[in-house]
Amino acid sequence: MSTPPRIAVVGAGPAGLTAAYALSQTGARVEVHEAGPTVGGLSRTLELWNQRVDLGPHRFHTQDARIQALWREVLGNDWGLVRAHPGVFRDGHILHYPLRVTDVVRKVGVLESARCVLSFARQQARPREEVRTFEAWLVRHFGPRVYAQFFRDYNEKFFGVPLRELDADLAGPASKDASLVTTVLNALRAQWDNAKAGAVKEVTQDFPYPVGGTGMVYERMAEAVRAHGGVVHLNSRVEALEVQGRKVMGLRTARGHEPYDYVVSSAPLAPLVAQLPELPGEVREHLRRAKDVLSFRSNVLVYLEVQATGLFPHSWLEMHTPSVRVGRITNFRNWVPQLHGAEPATVLCLEYWCSHEEPLWALPDAELVALAKRELAATGLSRGARVERGHVVRLPRCFPVYRPGYQEVLRPLREHLRGFERLGNIGRGGQFSYNSQDANWRMGLEAADEARAVLGL
Repeated sequence: MSTPPRIAVVGAGPAGLTAAYALSQTGARVEVHEAGPTVGGLSRTLELWNQRVDLGPHRFHTQDARIQALWREVLGNDWGLVRAHPGVFRDGHILHYPLRVTDVVRKVGVLESARCVLSFARQQARPREEVRTFEAWLVRHFGPRVYAQFFRDYNEKFFGVPLRELDADLAGPASKDASLVTTVLNALRAQWDNAKAGAVKEVTQDFPYPVGGTGMVYERMAEAVRAHGGVVHLNSRVEALEVQGRKVMGLRTARGHEPYDYVVSSAPLAPLVAQLPELPGEVREHLRRAKDVLSFRSNVLVYLEVQATGLFPHSWLEMHTPSVRVGRITNFRNWVPQLHGAEPATVLCLEYWCSHEEPLWALPDAELVALAKRELAATGLSRGARVERGHVVRLPRCFPVYRPGYQEVLRPLREHLRGFERLGNIGRGGQFSYNSQDANWRMGLEAADEARAVLGL
């Protein structure tokens, strides 16, 4: 091309900004369109009470050398190790995670631990039936008693439906060999490795984390896009793709038609397809079904400023107890010291998951803060410390819910999008996939590779 190609990236979350960052270094004119007022999407960082906090816990882990190199390139030396590990809160006890055999036996009890093992053994002796639901997958691999003790309550809080109403795909391909046996063996192996190391640190559980919060990564990616001549448009909602035949020609925004040579979109899949012209009848039918099948859970985050430190030593706790509605509590005091600086208080983030139809979503902020205070006190995790202030953040439609048969609806929508030239489709919403940060980075890099190949960059 005689002039640099114009590339649009829809969405400034992890997948979109990774693609934009990589493409901006090719000489292309990259423009990011973000519907919200900030970059980072679900991985952005907030300034709150002179501290920095994320939207819940964001752990970064990868074995991909290319992604590790990108991490170093973006952050340089501006990261530290988080040495506080997650935990499981159950009936007033905090279990270490990943599980340690001696810790589980000591806190759950020898008798209950034996019952869990016997329950698993009986399950393995039964004839194997085809596994179609997430509940059936968990029961097969861990036994009914472990399922009830350690999986059911937390996951039903998260997804809002009984696990028998979720597809077995939720377990993920990487978990196909998981079982109670491998979990115990891995726990024993970790304890042995730690013992050999003198128990100075656990060998695999520390993880790198930006000193300015997870959002620092995406703030720097956006800065790099601008430094290479690109633009990051905030509060810029994309109304539709502009197409000619089967080729994407640009976008329609509030400013009107904007021509582009290539579009990488992390916008939600079903609305993106619905924007396209001349949809075949079968695609319209799948879109109609998608309203019920391709559903999302929303997240209500309640931050509390607790006038104490040393509340509990974990980075976050999964709340495996039905006596409180809160699903997860993150303790930002235990991440890296740069987040809290000289502030003497601890910021806790209490997460509540719901749908837009549930009353919780519409509760006034003051009532949500009051609920979080009551539940924190009920758990005993605040140790009686005074809670000064509260702050509420609502994240609409952010967690895909894998209902049985969802692939039958999802697959044809993906295939229809793949039929358009010069279009990349990525991200959690764009793929209807519950991705980790590193998986979104990989998507972004692969989308950038494909755009470079098509445009000859």
